[in-house]
Amino acid sequence: MNKTTLVPIAVALAFVASSLSVWAIPSSSNDPFEYMIKGKDLSRFSVGLYVLQSERDINWDDSGSTQTLESDRIHAYLGYDIFNSMTIYAVGGASESKFGNNTKSDSEGEYGFGLRANLLSHFIREPTLVEDVIRINFGAQYLHASADTGSTSVDWNEISVSLTLGLVNHTEGNKNYTPESFSIYLGPIYSKLEGDDFEADDDVGLIAGLEVFLTDTIALDFEVQHFENTSGAAGINFRF
Repeated sequence: MNKTTLVPIAVALAFVASSLSVWAIPSSSNDPFEYMIKGKDLSRFSVGLYVLQSERDINWDDSGSTQTLESDRIHAYLGYDIFNSMTIYAVGGASESKFGNNTKSDSEGEYGFGLRANLLSHFIREPTLVEDVIRINFGAQYLHASADTGSTSVDWNEISVSLTLGLVNHTEGNKNYTPESFSIYLGPIYSKLEGDDFEADDDVGLIAGLEVFLTDTIALDFEVQHFENTSGAAGINFRF
């Protein structure tokens, strides 16, 4: 919409407003220096949204029986770079879980926090490969979750630590039509999942995924984790 179009719209709105009885308030300012939060540099902040489907085998303390804990989740996070190479973040969302063949619970809240550190980025000079960069990343996260089984409410905590090796390919051509980069990553993950009456059957697994950097500030992430079962996640990340 150009300025020529805006002029008659503004005049029409002024005419309509003059004929109505309205609550008069001061108009907003067009000067960015008159705002409490000026947003001159938000580059340290990042946000994202993920959908996750997880399956973990758990052992009950009282009976010794093993069941599969299945959860469908949606999480959002807000991150802040305390250093250029390290991000801390808070995560929150909701999940629906079930134990074995029991009925899936109603939506329950989840919350937690985490840390991500970019340890190494090495440019591959020779020989010329499809991959341009090797990256090593570290991640740690705490998450509190719960499920209402009908008769009781079950709570548990999950502490995860991962170390991944990534191979990055920077694409060529017009960046208006192709992503900036692709990255595949793989590595070990330790995940301690424990509730009041149960704990995960296996704590050590494998994590792998694909990141698609659409631009320098927007990335898609597709990830799988394998313990006794395979879990998956997909998300979108924004960096200001």
